[in-house]
Amino acid sequence: MQVLARNLAQRVSRSQVISRYAYSTQRVRDIGQPTPASHPHLMAEGEVTPGIRIEEYIGRRKKLAELLPQNSLAIVSSAPMKMMTDVVPYTFRQEADYLYLTGCQQRVAWLVLSSEHGLCMFMPESTPNDIAWQGEVAGVDAASKVFKAEQAYPISKLPEILSDMIRSSSKVFHNDQTASQKYTNLDEFKKSASLGKVKSLSSFTHELRLIKSPAELKLMRESASIACQGLLKTMLHSKGYPDEGILVAKVEYECRIRGAQRMAFNPVVGGGSNASVIHYSRNDQRVS
Repeated sequence: MQVLARNLAQRVSRSQVISRYAYSTQRVRDIGQPTPASHPHLMAEGEVTPGIRIEEYIGRRKKLAELLPQNSLAIVSSAPMKMMTDVVPYTFRQEADYLYLTGCQQRVAWLVLSSEHGLCMFMPESTPNDIAWQGEVAGVDAASKVFKAEQAYPISKLPEILSDMIRSSSKVFHNDQTASQKYTNLDEFKKSASLGKVKSLSSFTHELRLIKSPAELKLMRESASIACQGLLKTMLHSKGYPDEGILVAKVEYECRIRGAQRMAFNPVVGGGSNASVIHYSRNDQRVS
């Protein structure tokens, strides 16, 4: 056990953490998420998100467009901002399909995809007050230059432009679990729905994910390695701190310090009878 502890301690030294994960102080363009320019320690040139290049995102969109029936349209909403209180938001997690197709971490945005139009992104228009409270956001310029959308517009143009797209399409696909009233309240969308032209997109996006790319497999292996190291370090820590809450903090810390952006799910740390609760999430008891 002592040998294991020494080996784990050697995996991440304080100097390595500082050199690898310290943020750049140079003045670089901020688009509301890490870029190779702002986070060269995290991303290689050409990557939109860590480990995934822009060519892969473009390829995913091309494959989805090929799966869709002729003259059809796919609409995907980004995740909304969910509030804990009037002024305090919950930690943001992007909608899975939106992230898979674009790599964009922007809140309150929409994408439309078709063989005819390519990728069309509707992006927010930030005000100085928005930036002061929430920081920089990815706008129309980033949609074109970073995420390589064929068309990009401010959200204010969505009702007019999307209505025209829906009107000229034979079928409209969207994720009804994450649908937004921003487009479902459009007259053209309601008309298409009444005629049975609106369908679920989920079966197509699920099919795309069946076969993982080499880049995805590499990220999955890295994620598994991080989780294993984090769990081992937490196990070594558990005897001295037999408290579920402390062990949750420990495993999250060990994963994040090794490069994890976030946890895939809330850690389940249950002692005694809590260990048999499948989705135990309180994590507030002593371990006995």
